[in-house]
Amino acid sequence: MNARNIFATLIFVLITGNFAWSAPVTTYIAEFSVSGATKPEEVKATIQNLLLSRIASDKIATVNKSEGVQIKVSGSYLLSGKVFSLDAVAVNSAGTVVARAFTQGKSPDELIPAVGTLAKALSDEINKSIAAISLQTTTLTTDVIKPIPTLHATGQLILKMEDALSGLAIGRTLSSGERELFVVGNRTLRYYRQGTDLKLISKIPYKVYERVISVDTADLDKDNIPEIYVTVLNGEKLASQVWVVDGASLKQVAGALPYFFRAVTIAGGTKRLYGQQMSGNKDFSGDVSEVVKNGEGYKLINPLKLPKLAYLYNFNLLKNAKGETNPVVIDKGGFLKVYSEKGDELWKSSEEFSGSETYFNRTDLDNLRTTGSTYRQVHLDQRIVMKANGEMLVPKNTASWYMLNKHYYANNSLFCFSWDGINMEEKWHTNKSDFYLADFGYDENSRELLMLEVVSKEEGIFDKGASRLVIRKID
Repeated sequence: MNARNIFATLIFVLITGNFAWSAPVTTYIAEFSVSGATKPEEVKATIQNLLLSRIASDKIATVNKSEGVQIKVSGSYLLSGKVFSLDAVAVNSAGTVVARAFTQGKSPDELIPAVGTLAKALSDEINKSIAAISLQTTTLTTDVIKPIPTLHATGQLILKMEDALSGLAIGRTLSSGERELFVVGNRTLRYYRQGTDLKLISKIPYKVYERVISVDTADLDKDNIPEIYVTVLNGEKLASQVWVVDGASLKQVAGALPYFFRAVTIAGGTKRLYGQQMSGNKDFSGDVSEVVKNGEGYKLINPLKLPKLAYLYNFNLLKNAKGETNPVVIDKGGFLKVYSEKGDELWKSSEEFSGSETYFNRTDLDNLRTTGSTYRQVHLDQRIVMKANGEMLVPKNTASWYMLNKHYYANNSLFCFSWDGINMEEKWHTNKSDFYLADFGYDENSRELLMLEVVSKEEGIFDKGASRLVIRKID
């Protein structure tokens, strides 16, 4: 189809409104989770019945069974004192979020109008999704719209690990063909050698008052043997450590360092180690700066110029065709944003990414009034990884629809994007996995994607959970 025919088709569609609508989209309203209400079952039934009638339209057909539906709506009702909040999400049959909405009320008596407001917001977003799909079904589709492929992996290896783990860093590939891996849990550092199976070489335990939140590797002393940089908090004070491989064990070479660490391969270039500090009133204080060796110690140099919302764990830098550097950041809502060198926002994703269960506590007396706790949780963001060819890897963890805790995730996918200076084009994504993705890495030499997934989460004192390492060979 040539440009003239494409233009003519668009004009015809816009004038006639002939969007080739299909039958109404079948939609199921699940029972909402209810917390704080004196009669939760009544509230569940009320919300479900009201939404069934108020969402229904000529484009949305609500049904009473969840089997085979095209859209499922779920959500939560939380009553605190007299004030309540309603949150809802609509997902399609592939598990992709097509709509989100929330509203609040000052009294339980306002539930009915609040559900009406929620239904209107959901309907509007669902209708937008339907319209987008409908437009793609016109004769424009075959020539203009390209399907997004799932990742083509020539091989896949799945290896099991004990405990619910939280961080992964890639080391050397040894002469034996085995790859060094360094994996952390909340209070452990482990050294593995990975071939067709995993061999645990060494395990370092941490004390009960210490918390490990990340692990990275970098060769700052230029001896071709990467050091292991472990971000550790001793209570609420940074006390990070540096380790090296010493035969069949690990040796600590530095400790009690006042830095958060993150290794970043910026714009597809050489991997560098970056750091940031903590202050009494700021979780992440000062600029994100490069970490370098300073005699027997370490220091921060070359601060990066980043947008205000950027910090050590939510950024990377990419380059466009002109060689200009653009910061890419995950904002507080989970949306990807690309900025110009001057700090202007150039692009924002239409859906949320990242999602992490890794956190540390900070004392916050203001939190006592709202949650009853003198601590607040500071959650980290997932890595943004740049490949040598400039493509960007970004993970997406998705929360279970029935969970009130928004930082409790049940499945994941990983996305590959390419930036053309104007738009972020999706190249591929992995199939959705029914586990939380704790961390991941990309081995540029072997072109392998390593994904650390939590299979069973830690429950109580005796159940430490379980994890798995999924290794995919990428063409």
